[in-house]
Amino acid sequence: MARFDVLPQDVHKTLREFILVDGFHLVIDLEKSHGAYIVDARNGSEYLDCYAYFSSLPVGHNHPKMFEPEFMEELRRAAVANPANSDIYSTAYARFVKRFAELAMPDHFRYLFFIAGGAPAVENALKVAFDWKVRKNFRKGAKSERGHKIIHFRQAFHGRTGYCLSLTNTDPAKTDYFPKFNWPRIPNPKLRFPITEQVLEEVEKAEQEALAMIKNVIAEEGDDIAAIIIEPIQGEGGDNHFRGEFLRALRQVADESDVMLIFDEVQTGCGTTGKMWCCEHFDVWPDILVFGKKTQICGIMASARVDEVPDNVFHVSSRINST
Repeated sequence: MARFDVLPQDVHKTLREFILVDGFHLVIDLEKSHGAYIVDARNGSEYLDCYAYFSSLPVGHNHPKMFEPEFMEELRRAAVANPANSDIYSTAYARFVKRFAELAMPDHFRYLFFIAGGAPAVENALKVAFDWKVRKNFRKGAKSERGHKIIHFRQAFHGRTGYCLSLTNTDPAKTDYFPKFNWPRIPNPKLRFPITEQVLEEVEKAEQEALAMIKNVIAEEGDDIAAIIIEPIQGEGGDNHFRGEFLRALRQVADESDVMLIFDEVQTGCGTTGKMWCCEHFDVWPDILVFGKKTQICGIMASARVDEVPDNVFHVSSRINST
């Protein structure tokens, strides 16, 4: 097989011929980078890696166990063939799903769905909620589709595709001039550090105001609200933390209002916060949890609450799918 080599010094120049090059100035040495250090292939300089590919690197660079012969053989087979796992099944896929469920899926959840990309994972979480809410409304006697709106928060980042453009509101450059839905956007009652008595008092007040706004939106929009979505810690929005009391209050509102609660843990999940899932710190579970990045595959976990609608997306073919 022919190989076309590019010198490290020529990487940026080569890429600029075809793509926008606005990333780091260094050129990563994929072989020499190790543990928590990135090595620049141009000159051998080492940098402490506080980046981890935007929280996508699960065990550091070149962990020895990643090079054990059995694991390398699994990687080789995966690289040679990329089957449409949603349509044609394999022992490797079954082993992976079983192991994922054993290691990463809390008992609270009933269903799994996998897809390539965090934003598509969020979009399918929304589709689960839309489908659930619209079908519930029809079962209650609705004559037309309602259940197409998502309550979300300021400084949220949920991706840059389709539905997600209506949720993300960090950097206008990411969303300007693209079509978006006018979905309810709520001020984010984030913590400020250090947490003094005054700060805590102000945050608690902001939480109550946010909750009141959510309840007012639900009262006005009625059955058109399908879900509330939040990052337990907003990443791109500014490392914004929320109190467990607020997340648990969202759980209560979702239950009382017959809407789904979605936690976007693409960036906070898979051990980033010291537990497998950030929400475990706060003893609160969503109806749908979105994962990605460190898990090396993206997707969602959904609770049995979706079964309040018998013909939900986990039972009807082609409602959600990914090849």
